Amino acid sequence: MNLEERIISTIYGVLEKSSDITPESRLREDLKVDSLDLLMILSGLEDEFAITVAEDDFLDVVTVNDIAVKLRARGVLDG
Repeated sequence: MNLEERIISTIYGVLEKSSDITPESRLREDLKVDSLDLLMILSGLEDEFAITVAEDDFLDVVTVNDIAVKLRARGVLDG
């Protein structure tokens, strides 16, 4: 699985949504992510990628792809 697929899988696990999640999906508008959901997603990402993330670093993310960009900037690689 590539990075985006792993992020999407993590989001599916947290949100338990049946709708499609794509890299272009907007967290708040499309997926209805609230602040608690975001914390749960960040926790899931920490588990999935064995990293520590600060909530403040992810306050400006809009789309699923934005999360991938942030993780790549922190050295998380595909695969």
